[in-house]
Amino acid sequence: MIRAGTLDVRRLETLVEVSRTGSFAAAAQSLSFTPSAVSQQMCALERATKLVLFSRTARGVTLTDAGRSLRLHAEAVMRRLAEAEEDLEIMRGANDARLRFGSFSSATGAFAAEAYRIFRQRRPEAEVCFNDAEPYENLALLSESRLDLAVVFELDDWPSTMDYRGIDTCRDPRFECVPLFDDPYLLVLPEEHPLAREDAASLDRLTGERVLVAPPWERTLRRTCAEAGVEPEFDLSCQGTGFEALQSLVSTGHGVTFMPALSLGWLREGLVSRPVERAPVRHVKAAVRDTAHRSAASQAMLEILACLTEGLGVGDPLEGRGSGLEPALAS
Repeated sequence: MIRAGTLDVRRLETLVEVSRTGSFAAAAQSLSFTPSAVSQQMCALERATKLVLFSRTARGVTLTDAGRSLRLHAEAVMRRLAEAEEDLEIMRGANDARLRFGSFSSATGAFAAEAYRIFRQRRPEAEVCFNDAEPYENLALLSESRLDLAVVFELDDWPSTMDYRGIDTCRDPRFECVPLFDDPYLLVLPEEHPLAREDAASLDRLTGERVLVAPPWERTLRRTCAEAGVEPEFDLSCQGTGFEALQSLVSTGHGVTFMPALSLGWLREGLVSRPVERAPVRHVKAAVRDTAHRSAASQAMLEILACLTEGLGVGDPLEGRGSGLEPALAS
């Protein structure tokens, strides 16, 4: 049995760094230690655990099974200590003048960039940074306390933490989500297509249509069509999540596709969009760190986002929202 107190936090931090860098010398340089000090710490950790934690070779060191297991626990300890420090800073008000804000591309273009501008205008003294990335990427940063707040989305069949290969990227998520609005996917097709003459299309009209699909909404659309007995010709020949490539293929007559309403500001000339019953829907949310105390900066940004997105949803136009809300938010 390992006695309480033998797993020194500094040694655990050093273990993680040795694992990351692959050698005692590289870890020493990263931590501003001497190689001898790192070696002594790791020998002491092996004595304390009564286990061999490293496989030593001429090319460096790798972790044994015991070492890898301890590293996972050490990383969890490091995360919790970082969160404790962050919470204490929030309680001291140290984070009230800092906001690390993330969003995904179509939300950035529709309202998040405007929210970022308004926040900086209202708090010119604040230290603010912005990160545009996929939801799962920003949530990973949020879980690591490298972001304070992020605008994300999820679908009924696709959580925000899942990447586009279907892998959950947050093993230990520590955040909460505040709902903003629902963003429906709309059918995108050439303006001369027969369905373009209709104000809205029923799901069964997709039978026989070639539908260009991509993650993350493909899974939801396939399930919905299967449940309704609708049989489109799903086409995965275009791999990727960018709407530009799908629009290009639709423009050249390759098929039809779906795009969320937020992204329709970038619809190509000659294409139109139409709502379809039971189409996939993105649930847009603001994610913040799960903590007992929320910084004044994060709370201020949440309020700005709530104002900018109020009323957004099915069929609501986005044009001109930024300038229309600015007077109410700038006070």
